[in-house]
Amino acid sequence: MKLNFLAACMKKLFRFNYGTNNTRYHVLPLSDEGMKPSPQRTLIKKLLVLLGPLVAVPLLFFGPEYRCLFSIIFLSTYWIGEAFPIGVTSLFPLALYPILQIVPSKQISPVYFKDSIVLFMCTLIMAMAVEATGLHRRIALKLLTKVGAKQPVMLLGFMCITSFISFFVSDTACTALMCPTAVALLMSMSDAVQHLKEDHRKPKPPPDDATVAEKLRIDDMTPQDAGFCKALILACAHASLIGGTAIITSTGPNLVFRENIHKRYPEGQVTMTYLQWMVFAIPPMFVYLLASYIILVCYFMGPSTFARWFERPSKEEAHLKKLIEKNIQTMYEDLGDVSWGEKSVFVFFILLIGSWISRDPGFTPGWGDLLPHRNFISDSVSGVLISCILFVWPKDPFDPIDPMAPILKWTDMKSKFSWSCTLLIGAGYAISEGVDKSGLSRLISCGMKNIFVGMSSLPLQLTVTTIIVIMTEFASNVSTGSIFIPISLGVAESMGVHPLYLALPTTVACSFAFMLPISTPPNAVVYDTKVISMVEMIVCGFLLNIACILITSLNMNTWTYFIFSLNIFPENIVISSENSSYPVC
Repeated sequence: MKLNFLAACMKKLFRFNYGTNNTRYHVLPLSDEGMKPSPQRTLIKKLLVLLGPLVAVPLLFFGPEYRCLFSIIFLSTYWIGEAFPIGVTSLFPLALYPILQIVPSKQISPVYFKDSIVLFMCTLIMAMAVEATGLHRRIALKLLTKVGAKQPVMLLGFMCITSFISFFVSDTACTALMCPTAVALLMSMSDAVQHLKEDHRKPKPPPDDATVAEKLRIDDMTPQDAGFCKALILACAHASLIGGTAIITSTGPNLVFRENIHKRYPEGQVTMTYLQWMVFAIPPMFVYLLASYIILVCYFMGPSTFARWFERPSKEEAHLKKLIEKNIQTMYEDLGDVSWGEKSVFVFFILLIGSWISRDPGFTPGWGDLLPHRNFISDSVSGVLISCILFVWPKDPFDPIDPMAPILKWTDMKSKFSWSCTLLIGAGYAISEGVDKSGLSRLISCGMKNIFVGMSSLPLQLTVTTIIVIMTEFASNVSTGSIFIPISLGVAESMGVHPLYLALPTTVACSFAFMLPISTPPNAVVYDTKVISMVEMIVCGFLLNIACILITSLNMNTWTYFIFSLNIFPENIVISSENSSYPVC
């Protein structure tokens, strides 16, 4: 599933070059030949597709909760085995649930176009507009010109920039943007180092199909420089995944959480607005980022790097620093003046974020309270309005050829819009609906309650967060969230714990997929450069997973605990054995 999705993203997002001195560098080969699966992989895929559902067939002879479990195994097998395109596999619940008498067709179909999915579509459209005008590259390069060229400082600055961009675009698109930018910077550093050599002899250029590692000539670098290259490349994945936790619309699990809260507590017993999520998520995000930075520096560059932070650079290092800064400045200047399209998208972007924050801030009345029927309005309303404007607003009204050409065209929706990802989130909601209606959530919740009975809240939270982190390394973050977020809400209610105390760490833990290339597309993007080995990714990811679990627990029991009054169980939460949404064991 994830590699198939990655291939589509790479074909769309990596069809551009970065280079210096009239040399072009491709992050991946642009031909489709390299994307064809090997015969061995095809055979394994067919075996998975054939055997996976067959092993689970006995579940069909039991109750609806077990038939729902069969559907989840069926979908997971087809996603992992890539039997069909990811979007096609995501449509299977529309047929499986009615046939297996889990959820009627008229109830399961609407979940594919929930309010949260419309909101997600709006964020993707805005991201397409940012990409169409080149605003993302301008922001990234402008910030890099302010960071400097000292290795530890550049790494930290690059991670902060990547995380910031990941606030507003998907983690996959963010990594696909920043990874080539990192490669371009490393190429410029390599050229600068070569320029400093006394003989000034240029090495034999690598072949066109060479990997990024071969083009960077990492084997010929000093351990310090090679470690910096590895750290910078892997930081693209870490920072994009971490940045996605900061905004409730940034990634799929956050939207799944939002939808579950709105559905489960329609009378506002538990709420989570755009601004409330930022208050909860942004402070620990900086600590996650710092933990990743420390792990990358210590593992790849050595702890002594911190001691050299304030050292005065040598003459050679100062010269190298100037050359790199010059290359970054040249890359930025090549973009030219800020265009009308970039200014327009930036203004629309600010308006969109401002409307989301100010609609219902939580601590004061928002613009939604000014309307006679405030319950009719959600964040998707302003998103749809601005998204529609992007299809008529001129990209360059001073263009003599076509001054009325819009920023986005419908052909962009057909060629660049991630319909597969949208359907995947819809399938996640469908899984969540089936788990709820079939009683599987009650079955799992009661089982977990029996296991965790007598356990205090802190160990319970640590255990649940650890389970989610392990699961998300092998399953998509959306499907993991779709299954476990409603279960965590049910477990919390049945044990008399505030629902957010378990649901919030469950949600953010779905984004802690740092260990394996198959865990998430950003990992696959950086691993495909061949700069990072499997062992290096696993070790760094494992250490970061542990750090993120501890940081999340610290946040939930300090800052978030007092801000959201998690010591008080919400009033008016009705727990009924007749409704599987509120499991009673």
